[in-house]
Amino acid sequence: MSLIYSEVQPENNAPNGFSDNQTISFVIKGDGMKMVKNSMRLDFDLEVAKTFVSAGGANTLLLPADKVGVNNRIGAHAFLSECMIETQSLGVLETISDYNRVANVLSAATMSEDQYYTQSAQAEGRQSCVEAARYAVQQVAPNAMVQARVPGGGLPGATFAERLTNINLMVTNDLLGTTDAAATAKVSPAQFSLKPYCCLNRAIGDDVSLSKTGFIRVEFTLSRAQVALMGGECDANCGYTLKNPRLRYLAYPDNGKQGKVMMNTVVSLRSTANSQFHNVQARVPLQNASGVVLSYIDQARARDTREDSLALEQYPSLDRLEFLFSDNNQKYIQYPVEDKETMVRLGVQAMSDSGLHQATLNRVEANQGTIHGLSFQSFIDLTKQKFSVQLTSSSPNMATSPVDLHLMFLGMLEL
Repeated sequence: MSLIYSEVQPENNAPNGFSDNQTISFVIKGDGMKMVKNSMRLDFDLEVAKTFVSAGGANTLLLPADKVGVNNRIGAHAFLSECMIETQSLGVLETISDYNRVANVLSAATMSEDQYYTQSAQAEGRQSCVEAARYAVQQVAPNAMVQARVPGGGLPGATFAERLTNINLMVTNDLLGTTDAAATAKVSPAQFSLKPYCCLNRAIGDDVSLSKTGFIRVEFTLSRAQVALMGGECDANCGYTLKNPRLRYLAYPDNGKQGKVMMNTVVSLRSTANSQFHNVQARVPLQNASGVVLSYIDQARARDTREDSLALEQYPSLDRLEFLFSDNNQKYIQYPVEDKETMVRLGVQAMSDSGLHQATLNRVEANQGTIHGLSFQSFIDLTKQKFSVQLTSSSPNMATSPVDLHLMFLGMLEL
């Protein structure tokens, strides 16, 4: 089997790039080809501006000392707010709203500290700390200019001491906020290669026959800058431009057969809690749901441009969490939980039972996140019932400090 490396340009490509709330649409066509499951990547160049005018406008780009960055656990995934997958034969397969928060939940539960240093994580802009995530979105200097920061420091034949001096100077300048020739010559945009958390990248079974599905449309809606960006100097004037987006995937000649393709999926919903007792009730468009995961953030912090709007915060003074739903035998289930550690363990179990076997309680805690949830222990059709979650808090400040509650329903699709 010979693999073909394929690349697709957006059908709505914009010469000046894309910014807040705009949609990038790709169409994969390849009659007679099979797309390799889990091989899709989104590549793009990024320019982040301290003062943003418009895509292609006279924007003031970030300098090394500017305290503006992204959530370090998800890197450039922060710039995507929605992902939609559609096929010609089946219509819309998946729509993930609040995509960047979904990415943070999945990352917090599955990634260890060591994984942030891998090449795949670095390609996505993931970093081990918040400070490093500032530099990840800044422009970069040409290699020749970086090598010239210290005479002989990066040139062929340089001694180890000269190279070490070069590195120390770069770090010192960045920490002090001072600049040198290379820092002021940062003229190349940051480049990223993401593996989106979409159903086509979370599949098992056969590969996808494009002859059977027809075209596949993949759309990404970009996040508001005030959600994607964060930092002590981040304000309403900050913005970004996403340029030269490409969708890449692997393919090979179709063998004329299409076996089952089972794909993990996510349906995300949002609610606002502003009282000590909060009830969320929703009919979820997911026929094979395996579990639900909850994350929270203070509403004021979620709207503060300086704060991390994707943070996985604790629910204030949560005393009781209760899930109410019916199983496939129409048996009504009430599942109350009062122990706080059990709430987190159940959330981790929900993800583990949904194919995220790397999810552990230790990783959630190490990534400074709070995740609650419940595994259904089987697949349940939520389209024919109303699913309810009830939260009881003893905090007296719920009315004045409401909390945004994000529900992430996990499930399975079959192609």
